[in-house]
Amino acid sequence: MHPVTGQIMVPRTTSAPVTDTSIVSEGIANLHAAVLGAFHNQRKGGVVVSCGDDYMLAIEFDGPHGNGGVYGEMVFADKCTSAQAVVRKRNCQRATELGRNFLAGETVQYIDTNEIDFFSLLSKYKMQATWDGLIDLKSGLRLYTVAIAR
Repeated sequence: MHPVTGQIMVPRTTSAPVTDTSIVSEGIANLHAAVLGAFHNQRKGGVVVSCGDDYMLAIEFDGPHGNGGVYGEMVFADKCTSAQAVVRKRNCQRATELGRNFLAGETVQYIDTNEIDFFSLLSKYKMQATWDGLIDLKSGLRLYTVAIAR
């Protein structure tokens, strides 16, 4: 309701195709900066980046890496059927619940984003990650070691 007139306010449709690709790259850069900022602000704990109810990545910070980067451990639930099966099998309403379980007992910062930025950031971090065959018991997801450069 409009606070002055009392009329019901209906938002106008504002979605349009993205034609300026700099908007997308700026979004990814801002999201990456927010992840690094979570480490530099807390110096411990972790971050959960989510996209809606189905996708998330969680990073537990282990320490600084290089010039302004961070290294740590990462789990994620993406479009992979096995990751989505873990979300369903654990009776989670949202994939972020697995991230919260992974970071249990830690200081956690939550970041919600759109699908384009989420999957671009996840792709970037997966390129820098290694998997040693370990599964995180608290979340049930594959446990990756990741070094994130600034």
